[in-house]
Amino acid sequence: MAVESSSSSSSPSSSKDDLNILCDKVLRINAKIRFVGIANHLGTLLASAYRHNLVPLLTREETSHYVLQSILRSATREDFESKLGRQEYSIGKYQNVIRATVLIIYIEDQTQKENVVIEDDGENKRNKVKLYLLLSFDVDYGVQHAIETKILPFMDENRKFFSTLSR
Repeated sequence: MAVESSSSSSSPSSSKDDLNILCDKVLRINAKIRFVGIANHLGTLLASAYRHNLVPLLTREETSHYVLQSILRSATREDFESKLGRQEYSIGKYQNVIRATVLIIYIEDQTQKENVVIEDDGENKRNKVKLYLLLSFDVDYGVQHAIETKILPFMDENRKFFSTLSR
């Protein structure tokens, strides 16, 4: 279920379209997924998709606020990266929904004018680009298992997709 880039051009609109396609594909992984979004490191929602016929719990403005807060929380965890390792994902369970944030990192290689997705950048000095996959799930779903067995493998399958994104 890999995502193919909608065009070979690097126009911003094609990247946004591609990110929306990716959100739709993640949403189709399981019917218990309510929302999928992709945000940049500044907390700006770049693309999103909701489950068909879903009445969102948050307004558009509240969703934007949630995205920003999630990215800020994720960034504060970087303080302990040297001892704990890089965060792969975080999960928050609420009475009405379960939310998760999954870190996506790729390296923009300036020398070859292409992007390379990485597992661990170590001491790499190339331009590291962070995106965040934001998800919400029904409360009766085994989210950790789903992230480990469905969502992370899907993201791994689509590593090449991120290398085609324009900035």
